Amino acid sequence: MIRKAFLLLVSASLLAACSSGGGTSPVVGAIKGVILPTLGLGDEEETSAPTATDAPTTLTREMIVQSGLAFIRANIDGDPVTNVLTGTSLNGAYVTYVSGFKQSISVKGTLVTATRGLGSDLLSVADSPNDPIANMTPIANWPTESYDRSYRFSGTGPGGTLVTVSCRLTRQAPMQITIVEVTYDVVAFIEACSGDGVSFNNIHLADKDGQIWQTRQWVGEGLGILNIEVLEPVTL
Repeated sequence: MIRKAFLLLVSASLLAACSSGGGTSPVVGAIKGVILPTLGLGDEEETSAPTATDAPTTLTREMIVQSGLAFIRANIDGDPVTNVLTGTSLNGAYVTYVSGFKQSISVKGTLVTATRGLGSDLLSVADSPNDPIANMTPIANWPTESYDRSYRFSGTGPGGTLVTVSCRLTRQAPMQITIVEVTYDVVAFIEACSGDGVSFNNIHLADKDGQIWQTRQWVGEGLGILNIEVLEPVTL
């Protein structure tokens, strides 16, 4: 049974307009500040988000809890605008989150499987049974062997373009992260994937039960990297 209710978007319109808590709080601060330098990628100087005469309401934990909804916060890497998306539909193991601007992100576990309204959208993703990003698994049991994943994008043919990669996880240091007033003990994992002419590194911060709270994922050459924070997960 789903603990977090799925309601109409209008019920979450206030949260969708909230700020990240003042200033330019990055969606995945721990990843950008600690993990990326280990990959030699550094951390670009943050760009201030656009300001308005009427400042947005600051997002608080009380607001999230009182809403009774599932939420994520996401942005495309390099874009200063961060959106709060509300869980609006469940199809088996797949959850779709929608923003107040009707952009949507679908996930299985915490693996992004589809995007709509973001630009060069990801159509679908096929995972392997031992993929812990798609199938929540205690991190003690995360695989040491590689696993395959297939990404489908729009293309010239009816089936679009299929990109299949092989991925392998490397465990990094434990750390603590705080997401809207709640602190989590997590372990960082770098997920190195390559195949069909592409190569990329995803980064996931997961607790001991395998719940990923922050993730940085490749979603195609058109969109690049999508940063996601789980503000309140769906509980099945």
